[in-house]
Amino acid sequence: MNTRTRTLTATVLAGVLTVTATACTTAGSDEPSSAPPVAHIHDVAFAPDGAVLVGAHTGAYRIDLTTDEVSLVGDTVFDAMGLTVQGESILASGHPAPDNQEDSFVPPNIGLVRHTETGWEQVSLAGVTDFHMLATTPAAPDFLLGLPSDRAALAASVDGGQTWADVAALTARDISIDPTNPDVVTATTPEGLMVSRDAGSSFAPVGNAPMLVVIAADPTQEEGIIGAGADGTIWTGTTKPGAVWKTAGHATGIPAAISVSPDGTAAIADDSGVRITTDAGNTWRTVLVTEPTS
Repeated sequence: MNTRTRTLTATVLAGVLTVTATACTTAGSDEPSSAPPVAHIHDVAFAPDGAVLVGAHTGAYRIDLTTDEVSLVGDTVFDAMGLTVQGESILASGHPAPDNQEDSFVPPNIGLVRHTETGWEQVSLAGVTDFHMLATTPAAPDFLLGLPSDRAALAASVDGGQTWADVAALTARDISIDPTNPDVVTATTPEGLMVSRDAGSSFAPVGNAPMLVVIAADPTQEEGIIGAGADGTIWTGTTKPGAVWKTAGHATGIPAAISVSPDGTAAIADDSGVRITTDAGNTWRTVLVTEPTS
C-alpha cells in the first residue's frame, strides 16, 4: 500500500470516526416485507445458536439464518450502538428511544444492559455512558472492552461489566479481542490497524495490514482478523508478524460492522443491510435489507 493511499484512507477513517461519534445517518431502502423495520445498523454479532444479532437505530434484532426471520430482541425499541455476546446473554449499549424511558433504559445513555431469557436488565453505568463498540472473548468471559462515545479511550471491565476503568488513551472506530488469548486486542485507528498484547494497555502497528474501518476476530486462524476498509473491501489476515492479507469480497455500502462465528460464518453490515458468507467470502447472501431512518 503506497503512502498516498494510506494517507487518503486514514483521512476517510478519521471522518468515519467523527460521524460515528456524533450522530446516526440515513440507511438504505427496500426493507423486506417479512421483516420488522430495521434502520441504520451500528453493530453485528453471532448468538451461540448461530443466529445473527444486529444492533440498529431501532433496537437489537435477531436473524434466524435457517428461515431469515427477523425479530426484535426483547420487543424493545432503542438505539442499540455497541452489541456483543457474553455466554448466553446479549450485551448492548446506546440510548433509549424518546418514547421508551423504562427503568432499564436510563437517558441519555443506557450504559451497559444485558438481555437474558427474562428480558433486558441494567448491568452498569445507567445514564452515564454510551459504548459505541463492545468486545468480549470466550477465553475470558468476565473480560469486556468498550469504546465510550464521550472520550478517546479504551475502557475495560474484568467483572462482567459491573465496573469499568479506562486502560488506554485510544482513538478507534472498532475493537476486537482474540477468542483464545484475551491479552491480544486489535483496534482500527486513523494511523492503521493496531494490536495490543497486554489486554489493551498499549498498542503497536500491525505490519503490512490494510487500512480497516471495522474488524472482528476470526476464530478459524491463529490471531485471525477479518475487516473491511472504508472503500468496502473485505480483508482477512492475522496480527502475527509477516502475515499475508487477502481480499474476501466487498461490502455493498459503507461498512458498519463485521463478525465471525466459531464455525467461520461471517456477517458484514453496511448502510444497505446485512450479508453473510459461509465459504470464506467466495459467495455472499443478503439476510437483511435496511429501511431509511425518518
